[in-house]
Amino acid sequence: MNQENDPSGHQEAKKNVIIYALSMAFGTLSSRILGLVRDMAFAALFPRSITDAWTAAFRLPNLFRRLLGEGALSISFIPVFVETVLEDKKNNTQQASNLVNGLYTCLLLVLIILTTLGILFADKVLLFLLDETYVSNTSQFLLTVRMAQIMFGFIFLMSHFAYFMGILNALGEFALPALAPLFFNIAMIISTLLPSGWFEEPGDGLAWGVLVGGLWQAGVLIPALVRKGFFPKISFEYWNHPKVRRVFKSMVPGLLGTGILQLTTLVNLRFASGLGEGVISYIYWADRLLELPLSLVAVSLGTALLPTLSRMWSEGSRDKLLETSQHYLRLNLFVCLPAAVGLFSLSRPLVEVLFQRGKFSESDTLATALVVSIYAFILIFSSSVKVLVPLYYAMKNTKWPAIAGAISLVTHVILAPLFMKQWGLGGLVGSSLVSSCVNFLCLAIPVNRWVGSFGWKSLAISALKNFFAAAFMGVVVYFFNQKLRIYLGVSEMGRLVNLILTLVVGVTFFVLVAYGLKSEELNATYQTLKDKVTGRFKRFKTRSMKKCD
Repeated sequence: MNQENDPSGHQEAKKNVIIYALSMAFGTLSSRILGLVRDMAFAALFPRSITDAWTAAFRLPNLFRRLLGEGALSISFIPVFVETVLEDKKNNTQQASNLVNGLYTCLLLVLIILTTLGILFADKVLLFLLDETYVSNTSQFLLTVRMAQIMFGFIFLMSHFAYFMGILNALGEFALPALAPLFFNIAMIISTLLPSGWFEEPGDGLAWGVLVGGLWQAGVLIPALVRKGFFPKISFEYWNHPKVRRVFKSMVPGLLGTGILQLTTLVNLRFASGLGEGVISYIYWADRLLELPLSLVAVSLGTALLPTLSRMWSEGSRDKLLETSQHYLRLNLFVCLPAAVGLFSLSRPLVEVLFQRGKFSESDTLATALVVSIYAFILIFSSSVKVLVPLYYAMKNTKWPAIAGAISLVTHVILAPLFMKQWGLGGLVGSSLVSSCVNFLCLAIPVNRWVGSFGWKSLAISALKNFFAAAFMGVVVYFFNQKLRIYLGVSEMGRLVNLILTLVVGVTFFVLVAYGLKSEELNATYQTLKDKVTGRFKRFKTRSMKKCD
């Protein structure tokens, strides 16, 4: 688009989204790097029986955390909170504080009840979620139940974190919430390295590390909330506030939508638990690799977009809302297409370098690499969903994402058993790929009807350019890695050097081909980074001159 014909306010909003997303991406990258260190230690130091038990036990509290905390609550609360803050500035009122306190009071009561029930009935819930093959291994099942009971407090802590993060994101602060998971990963790394003799049961330290990390992660946001004057307080006076009722009204379809998507992980857990020892862990580690680019790009963009799009919708700027959404969907694909191709082409070298040591064998590598190679293409659809969903939520349409998620889940439930009979673990992951594609199509197709022309033709042309550049890069990195493997060998250092050089070559080739194809996203990304660096340099120079004066 020609920027000269674009209102300055719109350009400023687009730049703000990128700046917010970059702030989140920096914090997320730091957290994910530590998360990989944690997973590397986890894979190397513990046998598959314990890693399976911890992963299965963690699914339950983690699901409720995503469902209640980072999912329906955030997407329902942020648009209403942003709208209320704007009203307060206009009318000189304090309704935003009343909303924060009233909603927190309700949230606290729900979390206390949910956490208590989870601890008391963890065994019954896990009996329903796990396959009979897994449950028949009594010692492993009891270990899973024990870990789940310890970790269920994670829901309470992380829902607090998600609420705190939602408030700060709506107020334009993204960097600190994005950095906060660093503290969770630090706690988990420490718990992974603690001697097993310190605990009653093997793996107990991993479960307690989750609680300590969750407390630490939520606690670091409290000073920022106090500084901004929005630290939530218990207030039964405002628990029935009209704005609180609006949030809960919006949460119902949001819970269904987010819940349906999260149910997919539980369906996968049940299917995977019947495929033999290690499969639950393989899917977990592959998912962690997928989440690195997904969190860096799609989640950062989606989180940064929601407050901006909510503001545009509240102001009646429909054209700006459409253009901003399309711009960042294109930017998302510009990054995620080469990331997906890279994960597919280098699935085995990546898993070897990151995990193959200690108790993580070559057979573990082959199984995990298989999952990664299929998951790579899920990244394209999942990342696009993460950018499209905020468009619906900004319009306060939480129903259609719920319906789209339901269609996706039903597709997976039908296809997974059929595919698993033919291809086992590969079939399960392949079914996830198909259902992810279905979810994206269900969200993408109605946009023109409900919002306006989304410019799919220009988006498709842009995506084809970037896909061509990514495919060319994929061929280059695959053969480059294979040739370099002959010269550098298969030692840990040889594999690491090989992977680093291959990644550098791959990124270079992608950028060169994208430049040759005149990719608009490449130019936009370069210009944004240049403006950000130049702006920081100018501010630094100004401060230095003032100090000299």
